[in-house]
Amino acid sequence: MLERWWKRAMLFAACVAWVTPLQGQTPSGDVLRLSLDEAIRLALQNHLQVLLAREAIQEAQGRRSLAQSALMPHLTSAAYQADLTANLAAMGLGPKKIPGLDPFVGPFSRFDARLQLVQSIFNLAAVRRYQAAARALSLARVQEQSAEQQIIVATALAYIAALEAEQEVQAARADLELARRLFELAQHSRQVGVATGVDVARAETHLAAQEVRLAQARTDLETAQLNLLRLIGAPLSSQLQLTDALRLASEPLPSLEEALGRAWSERLELKAAEEQLKIAQLERQAALASWLPSISFFGDYGSSAIRPLETSLPTRSVGLRLDFPVFDGGRTRSEIQISASRLRQAELRLKDLRAAIEKEVREAHANLQTRREQVEAARKAVELAERELEMAQDRFRNGVASNIEVINAQAALENARKGWIQSLALYNVARLNLAAAMGRPEDFRL
Repeated sequence: MLERWWKRAMLFAACVAWVTPLQGQTPSGDVLRLSLDEAIRLALQNHLQVLLAREAIQEAQGRRSLAQSALMPHLTSAAYQADLTANLAAMGLGPKKIPGLDPFVGPFSRFDARLQLVQSIFNLAAVRRYQAAARALSLARVQEQSAEQQIIVATALAYIAALEAEQEVQAARADLELARRLFELAQHSRQVGVATGVDVARAETHLAAQEVRLAQARTDLETAQLNLLRLIGAPLSSQLQLTDALRLASEPLPSLEEALGRAWSERLELKAAEEQLKIAQLERQAALASWLPSISFFGDYGSSAIRPLETSLPTRSVGLRLDFPVFDGGRTRSEIQISASRLRQAELRLKDLRAAIEKEVREAHANLQTRREQVEAARKAVELAERELEMAQDRFRNGVASNIEVINAQAALENARKGWIQSLALYNVARLNLAAAMGRPEDFRL
């Protein structure tokens, strides 16, 4: 799961063109002091994924209202004025039936204006569709929270990457300064006759390599800062100053049982899958209810006349209507089949997700324990490498060893410093990973 979060971070960094520019942000080129909390706030405020999730809630609210409309009164009004003629013979009232009757009637006028009301009394299928739409609104809200959590994780990973790059630059500067001192030591030792030109050339080569490493570390830092600035929507020309720092946290590691319990109750993916299952259940119930009869009330009231206000009389009609499905070409049967399949799919996804969440929590819990031990080991490695370098310098200064031993000790110290920085960064990523696995990445603090 750790590698997956790193990949997500890189994906977010590559796709931050979604982010809209900040309003009221620091002017171009100014120093931007940024804490992790502030970075997360800006990312949540501006990232397109969060904005789209919020719009999806509006869409779900509209769909719920649309489904509710089938259960609400439908009131319409209509009026017409017509000029008519009629053929009585077409109605069976021709001259053969009534001798001497002219079958052609008209032209004559007709006017009608009325208000019509239709109210559903019992329609179980419509009720289930409304309930499913209400659940879909709940799902959209959960998905909004899930999108926010993804942005929180991506921002935290980008922030940690920028801090790691800063530490790499500081370590590269320290290594470069050390290489200069060792080069000066080699020159001095040659002057006093305890070193050779090869020793000086070797030290100078290592000095040049450290200059290259520092340049690369600066480039990596600029890239990491640009990724973070783009993710939060700040001007890319801003000079970034991070106020938080990587640390070895002192909070106790939760037990595996506690971590699993929090994941079952907090993971938004699990809540979303449960909502999708409930929606699938309601959709299947709606499809089954389509076999049932529905009852509705209808009524109208209006005026019938030859023309408006001419021989006008109020007329009305009221009644109950029973609709009983007989045959719809197999549509209901197909809807039942489709909804049943969707329900089984939702059940399978939920079952698989539960297993995946348990695996993620167990891996994250074990990984955090390992990363904590690696940080401690890396710290000790730095201390030992520093001691080894001191002894190698003393031996070289006293002429009992060449500077190969010094160069090797210096390389060991450089690797130890790099390992310390990487282990500290990975440890904090593991902390974030466990918080995300338990469903609470917003609780992560540096």
